[in-house]
Amino acid sequence: MGARDRRQLVALAACSLITLAGCSYDYPEPGYPPPGGTASLNKPTTAPDASAASPPVYVDPLVLEREVKNYGELDRLLKAVPGPAILFEEGPLDGPVRGFGAMEKVPAAGQYTVTAACVGASGAKVSVGQEHPGAPFQPLELALDCAGSTSKVIELEQGYIFAHLDLPGPGDTPWTGAVGGVRVTGPLAAAEGGR
Repeated sequence: MGARDRRQLVALAACSLITLAGCSYDYPEPGYPPPGGTASLNKPTTAPDASAASPPVYVDPLVLEREVKNYGELDRLLKAVPGPAILFEEGPLDGPVRGFGAMEKVPAAGQYTVTAACVGASGAKVSVGQEHPGAPFQPLELALDCAGSTSKVIELEQGYIFAHLDLPGPGDTPWTGAVGGVRVTGPLAAAEGGR
């Protein structure tokens, strides 16, 4: 072993000792009472914490079948507007994992068509917009009655666009198979934008 190898070995050992020398860990060991004689702090609970339980899994085949049919109808409604989509997002309106949200790049400034729809519910609200430094944040809110699709032509700048479902409140809701979505197409040609 040469002098260089010994120096490297000594340097490695010194670095290891230095990094460990300043550390102090105080994790109580199972079976030992913590300082102060409060042994009850380390007692295991007899039952799992109910607040940490995951939500129940919904496996109702009739609701799942309804949701599949609703997604088919939603696709038909959203894809009725021609043109390439820069953003396309769908999701459930109810149940344990409800909602959707997406963000995509707008390739060029211009007029774009926002189409939103929902199926299987009485209504929903979707927000679409862009954020620009120094400009007021004003997303477009589309209130949907789920009787068809709603379309609106909006002006977008190059950058990013977001779209998300506005949920009416927090928490789990009964699963019915209702779905909603949004599709942004464009940019429109100058002749189309003046509708």
